[in-house]
Amino acid sequence: MTESSSVFGLRHQARCLTPVVSSTEKSQFLAGTVGVKENGVVLIEYDDETAVIKSTVYSHPDEVWDIVSCPTNKDLLFTCHSPVSGNPIHRQATLWKIPEVVEDKPQLIPLLSLDKNGTKKIIWSPSESQVISMHATTLSLTTVNESSAETLLDIDVQSTMTTDSFSLHQLQNAVYTPHQPEIVTVGDRSLSGWDLRSGECSFLRKDAHESTIRAVDYNQNKPFHVVTGGDDANVLLWDVRHLDEPLMKITGHTHWVWSVAFNHLQDQLLLTSSSDTLVNLHNVISVSAAAYLNDSSEDESETQSIGSRREVPTDGLVCTYDQHEDSVYKVAWSPADIWTFASISYGGRVVISQVPTHEKFKILGL
Repeated sequence: MTESSSVFGLRHQARCLTPVVSSTEKSQFLAGTVGVKENGVVLIEYDDETAVIKSTVYSHPDEVWDIVSCPTNKDLLFTCHSPVSGNPIHRQATLWKIPEVVEDKPQLIPLLSLDKNGTKKIIWSPSESQVISMHATTLSLTTVNESSAETLLDIDVQSTMTTDSFSLHQLQNAVYTPHQPEIVTVGDRSLSGWDLRSGECSFLRKDAHESTIRAVDYNQNKPFHVVTGGDDANVLLWDVRHLDEPLMKITGHTHWVWSVAFNHLQDQLLLTSSSDTLVNLHNVISVSAAAYLNDSSEDESETQSIGSRREVPTDGLVCTYDQHEDSVYKVAWSPADIWTFASISYGGRVVISQVPTHEKFKILGL
């Protein structure tokens, strides 16, 4: 499937991509490279009308393993990085500012680095002033500004792990709960939630997958609903209030699932990516906030004549995007256009795609 897709190549291999959340007028994404030299953070801007991609490369001193943009200030970002010759286990987190004036060889402005080494990921709270740093078996809630950082809370999550292997006995991913001060984590085979006021575990499902869980996302439009993806090639949707069984199981990938992402407005649209080089777009309307709207549409369609009956969204695979040739480590929706999304694979290929027109019309009722 290649409809409405544009391809952009980075200079080096890459593993991370993030939307510029505060850019609501233009589709912008940030990517970081993991090359042997001359690494960088790349600002990618996509024109939704002309399908033209523009990029600006900012020099970065180390390999970039994870990246996140500030939700309220598009000029601020965190990277988790390590020297090319260093051990990625000891990676560090640094807050950077994008310069206002772009020079011939633009440089990011370093503002501060967090004290703790081994930071795998930074999760920004909805406000600019707090972040959660994710380490192998701990979480740290930290207040930050452009010149200082103060740790408010440390959480040890080792009790949620089920295996003895050190390589698996660690956190893999996390996402902030948009409806309350809570963070949802996946690590080993466990799915858990952590209250950021008390530091206590708010929910736990051990053995949620048959093997390591690597991906998680929270449905912003439907409280308590999350999605996970793992090395068992499965994607599972959960209501964290009732964790005995998943709400839905999605198959279709043939290798590890690295990334999952709900559409932030049309939450029946779910992206997944995998080491099988594919990006899949699913419709999960029956477990989305739009489920009741779909039921109403079906009732209305029964009163219409057969000739005028319109199609309505249904659960299932909408489309497979196959423009990548390596593991696809991240998928991300554009904050500026709900039908546009980006994906990045290990070879440094960024593909910007759109929801197929026929699916868009079904969702909009056209």
